[in-house]
Amino acid sequence: MFDYYNLKIDDEFKNLIPPLSVEEKSQLEDNIIHDGCREALCVWNKTILDGHNRYEICTQHHIPFKIVYIFLKSREEAIAWICANQLGRRNIIDEARRYLIGKRYEMEKILGAHKTTSKNQYSKKEAKPKMLVEPLIHENARSIRERLGKEYRISHATVDKYGIYAQAVDYLSIFEPLLIPQILSGKIKISQTKIIELSHFSQSDIKKAFANPLENDIISIGYSETRKVLPKKSVISTRQLPYISTVSIKDMPTYDPDAEILSLALTIPSWISSIDRTRATANFDEISVNARYKLQEELYGLRLAVDVMLSEIKEEN
Repeated sequence: MFDYYNLKIDDEFKNLIPPLSVEEKSQLEDNIIHDGCREALCVWNKTILDGHNRYEICTQHHIPFKIVYIFLKSREEAIAWICANQLGRRNIIDEARRYLIGKRYEMEKILGAHKTTSKNQYSKKEAKPKMLVEPLIHENARSIRERLGKEYRISHATVDKYGIYAQAVDYLSIFEPLLIPQILSGKIKISQTKIIELSHFSQSDIKKAFANPLENDIISIGYSETRKVLPKKSVISTRQLPYISTVSIKDMPTYDPDAEILSLALTIPSWISSIDRTRATANFDEISVNARYKLQEELYGLRLAVDVMLSEIKEEN
C-alpha cells in the first residue's frame, strides 16, 4: 500500500519541466480526484524529477500516489535525465526542445569523463524506454554531439548551438528567474540569436530589456541601445568617432587577417594563469556572497563568449 511521502522540490529541476496551463492543470486535478494518481512520480534522493503537479494535487487532496526511484550518481546526471524525459513527450514546443537538448548536451559534457550505465538509471518497476544512451568512458564533446544529433535528428553543429543557447538562457535566468519556465511554456518567444546577444549585456541592461519580456519591441530597443559589438558589415566614419585620427593609405599597415586572432590567443594563457592562481590562494569558504556571485556572473559570461567563438570558428571551417 502506498501513502504520502515528504518529497523535496528542487527549483532548478522543476524549472526544466514546461509548466501546465491553467486549463491543463485543472483537467489533471479533475482526473486525479476521480481516477486517482495512476502515473508514478519519479524520484531521486527524495527529490522529485518528474511529477511536480501530481505531487501538489495529491498532497492537497490527500490522494495516495506511487513512487519510482531513479538511481543516479550526480546532480548533472539528474538534470540530463529530466531533459531526456521531457524531450520524449509528444507535445513539446520548439523553444522547449531547443533548450532541453542544449541543457542535456551541457550536462553530458560534464559527465563525459565518467561511465554511466543505463541499468542504474531506472528502477525495475520502470517500464519506460531508456532516456539516456550510455555515455562512453572519457566521451568527448564531439562524440556527445554526434550521439545527440543522431538521437534527435539534427546536425552536430545544431546540437552545439543549442548548448550555447542553453548557457545563455541559464545566464539570463539569474536576472530573470521566470525566464526558463516562460520559454518552455511558450509564454515568451525570443529568438535563439537574440537570447545569445542579450546575454552579453550588462546586468542593468538585461534588467531593462526584460522589464516587459512579453513585448519583443522592448527587447529590440534594449538591444539597439546597448549592443557592444558592431555588425560585421557596419561602416563607421571618423565623424561618428572623432577620437580616431585620419590615416593616409600609404601610412596604413599591411592588413593581416590573423592579427586579432593571434593577439587574443596570446592573452588567454594569462587568464588561465590568473584563474589557477586564484584557485590556489583564495579561501572559498570565507569569501562573501557578493564576491561569489560576481565571480560566478563573470565566469558564466566568459564561458559563453568562449563557446560562441568556438562555434564561429567551426562554422568557418
